[in-house]
Amino acid sequence: MINDSIRPVQLSVDSLKEQVQDFTVRLTHTEALAGENFEKLTQAEGTIQSLEAQNKFLFERVDDLENRSRRSNLRIINIPEERGRNPVEFMSELLKECMGPDVFPWPPILERAHRTPGGSRSVHQPSPPRTFMVCFHYFQEKALRWAREHELKYKGCTLRVYPDLSAALAKKRAAFNAIKHKLYERKSIFHLFHPARLRVRVGDETRVFDTPKDAETWLFGYSNK
Repeated sequence: MINDSIRPVQLSVDSLKEQVQDFTVRLTHTEALAGENFEKLTQAEGTIQSLEAQNKFLFERVDDLENRSRRSNLRIINIPEERGRNPVEFMSELLKECMGPDVFPWPPILERAHRTPGGSRSVHQPSPPRTFMVCFHYFQEKALRWAREHELKYKGCTLRVYPDLSAALAKKRAAFNAIKHKLYERKSIFHLFHPARLRVRVGDETRVFDTPKDAETWLFGYSNK
């Protein structure tokens, strides 16, 4: 009688044991899969970090090589459009005429000169003159320095001269504009060197900064001395 009365209970217990064993096996299997997945995820994260580092290095390397190849170039803006003239001879004569014999005793030797591609032009809606790209054999730094210190005029037009930079480097240099404005207001002596390093002289102290943030931090500390 007792055995008959507890048989259903025993059957329930046996069923529960089987379910627990089944859950245990499934849990062990799930934990093993989770461990494998975590290991794979860790490996994937390591691979991604490595690829990101390689990509950053290669991007910086390519950008550096691109800017090195542009070091001999100057971009000259606002030269009136003219037809039928050899652009190399035209720019060589223009530079000598506008900058004078102190900069160019004779017409500079140019490797190439051309206007950058522009939009469609019409008589009724003329576009601004296209930018002239000029590649020097040498003296490009001398010409750029002179243009920064003087007003360059040609046929009544004021010309502007800029170094030829990659988009990435131009953005990096532009990031210094805010701190340069603050230094200008303080009448501090500063210069942005190639590729993007800011040298500042305040009083007897001279510092060089690779990032605008470092320059801002230093200037804030110097101002509160």
